[in-house]
Amino acid sequence: MKKVLSLLLVILVAGILTVGFLAVKRYASNPEQIVPLPFRFLVPAPAIKLEAPILIIGDRMGNYFGRFKAELASVISSDLDRPIKIQSLAQDGQGLHRTLHQMRSINQWPQLLIYQGGSEEFGEKKFELSEIKKISVNFKRFKDERIETVLILYPWLSRLVYEPLKRVRLEETPVEFAVESQVEYLRRLDTELMLYEEQLIQLVNLSKDRSSLLILATTPINLDIPPRSVCEFATTTELETDIQQLRELLKANDPKGAYARSSKLVGLHSGNAGLYYIHGQISKRLGYLEEAKANLLSASAYDCDPWRTTEIQNAIIRKVASNRRVLLFDFARLVENDWTLNQTFFDELHPQNLYYDKGMQQLGLVIKNILKL
Repeated sequence: MKKVLSLLLVILVAGILTVGFLAVKRYASNPEQIVPLPFRFLVPAPAIKLEAPILIIGDRMGNYFGRFKAELASVISSDLDRPIKIQSLAQDGQGLHRTLHQMRSINQWPQLLIYQGGSEEFGEKKFELSEIKKISVNFKRFKDERIETVLILYPWLSRLVYEPLKRVRLEETPVEFAVESQVEYLRRLDTELMLYEEQLIQLVNLSKDRSSLLILATTPINLDIPPRSVCEFATTTELETDIQQLRELLKANDPKGAYARSSKLVGLHSGNAGLYYIHGQISKRLGYLEEAKANLLSASAYDCDPWRTTEIQNAIIRKVASNRRVLLFDFARLVENDWTLNQTFFDELHPQNLYYDKGMQQLGLVIKNILKL
């Protein structure tokens, strides 16, 4: 009996020591962070002193948006003795993760913050493919309100709560990254979109903590630009032949015949960006504008080359704005409303300047009313 008790004691002690060793190892391997991001910056962002009460942030689309800040300031300042100042920190190549990193270096946030981006989220490697499952597990734990509350009160517990993973180290300036294949893109897609949404929520929470009014802006999409790549899983030789026949029917000026065939094909096949695009163009020719718009937006969403903002990113922006009660400037919808009237874009990415002028007029009046100027 004594031998049995001694053996059980040894097993118990060994178990306690093993658990303790693993806990210590896990604690040492994990950083202290409430949001389990799969990357870390090697150096802090340089300190920034703002020069204006209104700030524009984002990527290349936000940077271009910022070119019209004088027009926006003019609308807001129409009844003021001195024009209000607007500053832009938006930069080409700057994904939302870098925008957040930059904003954390600002001690005094602006009175009002305008974000436009989502077009370059795949431009920099932010996580390892091998860590996707762990990233998913960690964010499921983070989204548990009980766990989140505990971590807010005791951040050090994050070292034990989250699964240790190999985090990507980010340099001071972005390192250009391109997915090597459609397979890699599709493996990255869900995690990239999840991170984008979570970081938008972080931006919302930070703006509230810093008493800064945030406006999220969607990004216009050029509906007349075809997708650059059709995902291999969504196409067959027969379907490609069908799509070519649809093109030939359009060339033969038979949009009704093309529509009858493309409608059936869209009902039979999903996820083919090229099919959505040609069906959208056919629908546009026949004046079925809402159907055309919906299919052309789907064509952007199913493009297997992440070269621009798609309807997915815009849908995430709208969702976060609605769920978190944040002001939304739906710039994409403003441009889409005129889509059939004239040439709305002057290149693949940017709407004609008249839409920026129109957008600044609408946004300026909203801001003027909010700030009671």
